Amino acid sequence: MKKTALLLVCIAAAGFFADLGAQENTKQKEYSLSSKVLEEQCKELDKEILNITKKLATIVKDTDLLKTKDIRILPYQSAYRIGDDYIEIERHKYIKANSYLNNPAGIGDIRGIRKKSLRVYISGQTISKLESRISEKMFNSGELLEITITDTSPLDENTDDITFTQMYKNRKIFENKKLGDIKNTTASPIRNEIKRDFIVPHLTQFFNSLMFITEAYARSNKDSDKDMAEFLRKSAQFQ
Repeated sequence: MKKTALLLVCIAAAGFFADLGAQENTKQKEYSLSSKVLEEQCKELDKEILNITKKLATIVKDTDLLKTKDIRILPYQSAYRIGDDYIEIERHKYIKANSYLNNPAGIGDIRGIRKKSLRVYISGQTISKLESRISEKMFNSGELLEITITDTSPLDENTDDITFTQMYKNRKIFENKKLGDIKNTTASPIRNEIKRDFIVPHLTQFFNSLMFITEAYARSNKDSDKDMAEFLRKSAQFQ
């Protein structure tokens, strides 16, 4: 009787541990599958980022932006600057107090400003570096949070060398932290989230801004030529 009971216990234990082993194998397969999916997403996002960057490079190649000094038409709340070897677009938005309770019109006091910019460094007829700066400054306290993102090889599909430097209250939180060193696990896919939720929409927005600027400049030149031609046509009628 005791032998029978012991045999049953052994059989049950064997089944239990076999079940545990099967569960562990299943978890490992699921983790491996999830990691593979994560890596594929990472590569697809890299391709998307490169595609947008190539479009920026095409604009630079097709237009002589460093020598175009009379840009007059810009997107709303934007600034445009030209340096010796770069062009820069900056967008801003004011931070307002939540005054809906006291002001039915919803017009609040301006408490601070948010800025984001993209500086495109140009070498020859292509781009050599991208530098973005994202900042938030509160006027009353003077508090400033700023993150600088630098890509020294923007036409390379590998984005691991993109670096991040964060400043807060004139104190450096981290400096030149590589995107490739940022956590990207199935539980915390931060690297993919930065690519998807920031880099792609950020570059897309500034590509659209640059398209607007160059197209508006081309249209204004055509209109100027047309106006001159019309003026000369009328002047031919003078006796």
